[in-house]
Amino acid sequence: MKRHLLFGIGLALIALTSCGAKRDFAKHNLPPLEKVYAINDSIIKEGWQLYYSERANWIATDLVFERYDMAQLGSSVSWQPKNNLWRVVFFDKGNENCVLDYQFDVASKETVILDSVRPISAEEVALLNRKNKLLEEGIKRYGDQMSFATQSYGNPNIDIVRINDTLTRVYFLQGTVLPNVIPFGNDCSIDFNESQKPIAFRKYHQSLISCPTQSEKGEAVTMIWHSHLKDNPFITPTDICNFLLYRPADMDSFCVFSTAYNCMYTYSLSLNQIIIELR
Repeated sequence: MKRHLLFGIGLALIALTSCGAKRDFAKHNLPPLEKVYAINDSIIKEGWQLYYSERANWIATDLVFERYDMAQLGSSVSWQPKNNLWRVVFFDKGNENCVLDYQFDVASKETVILDSVRPISAEEVALLNRKNKLLEEGIKRYGDQMSFATQSYGNPNIDIVRINDTLTRVYFLQGTVLPNVIPFGNDCSIDFNESQKPIAFRKYHQSLISCPTQSEKGEAVTMIWHSHLKDNPFITPTDICNFLLYRPADMDSFCVFSTAYNCMYTYSLSLNQIIIELR
C-alpha cells in the first residue's frame, strides 16, 4: 500500500511519529522523520525567498524599460533591507545616478516606485561592489563547473539571497522567453561566507527540463512532473521558484520523482506543503 506523508511550514508531526511511518522511511533509505521535515520546511521557505527576489527583479526590469533604453542603463542591484522587504535599483550608464527604485513589502503587499533621478547612495555603491565581487570570485572558483543548456530559453537570471547572517547564496536560475512552459533545471548556486568568499557550489539539475503547460492541441495540462537523479534527492528551491513564476493560474501543484529514495514529492501551493508518496 502506498503511504502519503505531508510536510510543510507549520505542520505538526502528528501522523508521522508512528512506528509504521518510521519503518517505511528506513526501508526507502530516507533520513529520519524530523530531518526530512526540517529539510522540506527549509526548501519551501527558500523557494519563496528566491521567488520574491526573482519577481521583484522582473517587475523592476519591466518598469525601467518603460522609461529607458538598454543603451541608457548601467548596472542594477537587488537586496533585502528587511526580512519582508525587497528592493531593486537601476543605475544610469555610468553607474553614477539611480534612475529607478522599486520596493515591495511581502507582508503588506505595499509597492513603492521612485523614478526621479538621484545620485547613487553610499549603500548602493557598496551593494554594487559586493555584487560584482561575489560574481567575480564565484566564477573564478567554480566557473569550470558551470554549464548551461544552449536552447533558446533566455539567459539564466542571477539572484542573491541571504540565507542567514553568515551565509549568502547566489543563484543562477533559468528563465524563459517562451509562453506556456515551465523551465526546470539549468540552474546552480554558489555559497559565500560572511567574508564574501565562495565556499560551496551546487548544480541542482544536470539539464534543462522544459515542461509544457498546454498540449499540442492547446488544452491545459493539469499536472507536470520531472525526476531527480540520486545526487539530488529532494525538491529544490529552484523547482518551487520557477513553478511559482511560470505556472498557469489554475495549476496548484507539481511533482518530482526521487530516484534516490524511490518516492514522489508533490508540492501543493494551496497547502504550501510537500506531500511524499512512498512507492
